[in-house]
Amino acid sequence: MIAHDYAKALFELQNPDLKRLREVLTRRGHTKLLPSIFSEYQKLVLAKKRSDMHAQVTPQKERTRILLELYKKLVQNN
Repeated sequence: MIAHDYAKALFELQNPDLKRLREVLTRRGHTKLLPSIFSEYQKLVLAKKRSDMHAQVTPQKERTRILLELYKKLVQNN
């Protein structure tokens, strides 16, 4: 869980200073965590990209949503 916490903190920073991170990890004796921190960071970046991609509303999705609403109204009225 320590690696995940470090990765999350790096992800939340706008411009992470990697040299300083290495110094902090060395000081605390956590240098062995670098590979796992990197993999956790990659997971966070990938999750962000996927959520951004899924959040996009395409014109086709919008048309589908409107058509479904119209269909529901038609079905309710009959």
